[in-house]
Amino acid sequence: MNKQRTVFAAALALILVIGFFGAAQGQTAAKGAAGKGPVAVVAVKTVQLGEVTEGQDFGYTFKVKNAGNAELQIINVRPG
Repeated sequence: MNKQRTVFAAALALILVIGFFGAAQGQTAAKGAAGKGPVAVVAVKTVQLGEVTEGQDFGYTFKVKNAGNAELQIINVRPG
């Protein structure tokens, strides 16, 4: 049961991070499309971690690129 909670917590954290970057991209896309403002681009939006056993450390680094012409600020991130 503890293994299920760990996997659930990891999945929730990934969903929150992906959701944040998706929201940041959506908010800045209109500004970036007009040639003004930052545009956050996340190449890989989902990751399959496979089977995770209890006590096993795991992680993934999401690469975020600013495709706009203004400074991209990522603030107030709260991973699960």
